[in-house]
Amino acid sequence: MKKNMPALLKITLATALLVAASPALLQQASVYAQAESTDFEIKLAPLNIQIEDQLLEVPGGKSVDGDTYVGLSFLSQKLGLTTAWDEATKTVTVSAPNKKMSMMNQSTKYAMNGREFYKPLPPVIVDGTTYLPLRLLLEQMGYQIGYNDQNHVVSITKIQENELTLTNKSDSKKITDNQSITINYPQIEGWANSAASTKINAFIQSEIEKYKDAANKELSKNGNVYPYSLDVNYQITYNQKHKLSLYFEVYTFTGGAHGSTSHDAHTFDLDTGNELSLQQLTSNNTNYKTIINQEITKQLKERQLESDLLEPFESIRDDQGFYLKDDTVVVYFGLYEYVPYVLGILEFPIPLSAFAAAK
Repeated sequence: MKKNMPALLKITLATALLVAASPALLQQASVYAQAESTDFEIKLAPLNIQIEDQLLEVPGGKSVDGDTYVGLSFLSQKLGLTTAWDEATKTVTVSAPNKKMSMMNQSTKYAMNGREFYKPLPPVIVDGTTYLPLRLLLEQMGYQIGYNDQNHVVSITKIQENELTLTNKSDSKKITDNQSITINYPQIEGWANSAASTKINAFIQSEIEKYKDAANKELSKNGNVYPYSLDVNYQITYNQKHKLSLYFEVYTFTGGAHGSTSHDAHTFDLDTGNELSLQQLTSNNTNYKTIINQEITKQLKERQLESDLLEPFESIRDDQGFYLKDDTVVVYFGLYEYVPYVLGILEFPIPLSAFAAAK
């Protein structure tokens, strides 16, 4: 398979995390960088939030780019999440069953169940009150976020996630001052079908060994003369209805102006432990490629990306990268595959309903 694996921090160039009315219209063009802190400001404004049949006005704010923030107290008072604040370290902790997420004021560095990762939006303290990036936080904690563009109402729906725990495994090695390998990967625990989870865990471990082997070959080829770093992290994008979808974020640096970033996505059937193909995910629709190609062409036009293409888009590959997210399948393309580096890894979310309706 053509590998498309990304880096530590995704700085979104397109739409804000919440402002888009439909995920199918989100522009996923991104650039990647490593950073731990920033000087970030938000403008306070109340949010209208719909939770089931309740319409609430809660403390919130917007960044200059339109990113939506919510007051920390809302999470415990209205969603039942457990929150804690450590004044000495300026650290916020938000907890749910099987999940614990921590973050620091003005830092883009987060931790979920001990796994560290980077996101572009930091927590912000304004007048003694902590505000958190709403979509970023709640999607990590198992909620689906929607937005009604007409009445400016945010909808929050609790997702019924699979009854399992994803534990983080780490493997780091510093070879020299300018050579290192850092790897994080998930393992499934507590799933009722232990044979299936064991099979998935073994597959993930085998993928990690491939990354290690590639890194060791690169290091043995160049010795300790040249800089080299490999950073493997991951994002869980779907954990529902007996399916688990994720992608590895892989960043490699071998010197030069910037490193190389890519995605490597996998979607599993938790009943069998098998990896699912793109056609299997799209209702086994024999015309799935045609439907996807048409949707990508449409989104390229809507997002005004046609003039940025390095070559005309004609069709997805047989081994096209994809992952599940909410009610969509997200098809993605690697750096330089169709657009310049600055536009990053292009992603095209396509509603799963489009494939069932076309059968």
